[in-house]
Amino acid sequence: MTSDRFLAGDVVWAPDPYRTGSNPRPWLVLSADAVPYRGEEYICAGLTLSDLPANVAVTESDWVAGYNPEKLSYCSPWVLATIKHDAVANPQGQLTDEFTRRIIARSSEYLSGDIEKQH
Repeated sequence: MTSDRFLAGDVVWAPDPYRTGSNPRPWLVLSADAVPYRGEEYICAGLTLSDLPANVAVTESDWVAGYNPEKLSYCSPWVLATIKHDAVANPQGQLTDEFTRRIIARSSEYLSGDIEKQH
């Protein structure tokens, strides 16, 4: 775990709050500054290796740093969690601002119920 704060676009490994006892999984930080406990919590979207129909592929051009050419990742914009800074096991890298904003917009569509109208 690092003592440095993470920012929107960072990819970190942390426990999956929906699976007790599971190994850490990658998370895309969507919001780091607009939360009540800045530097202590992050709103994140789950990353996976599963190519599910509504997932968004994370391509090589979406990575600023931390790209693994052996594994194509996908972001699930409906799998949202608040991740505690102290729970982060390892930072992996960073995704582009454009990709991060696209996931934020897709997550907002799920939260508002507008996703069915758009997709």
